[in-house]
Amino acid sequence: MVGVYRLWRDLGYVAGALLAGVIADAFSVATAIGVIGIMTAASGLIFGIRFRETSIAGGM
Repeated sequence: MVGVYRLWRDLGYVAGALLAGVIADAFSVATAIGVIGIMTAASGLIFGIRFRETSIAGGM
């Protein structure tokens, strides 16, 4: 059984590769790299804003 995290992570790799191929075919490789880079940065920003770290370890 594949865990939820691994499922979404692997799905992202597949979707990113397909999207990069489509963009590269339609425009250029440089454009594809730029778009994927922007999407990666946006994902990181959304994650950083939306999710906050909580510590339940207490005294580690």
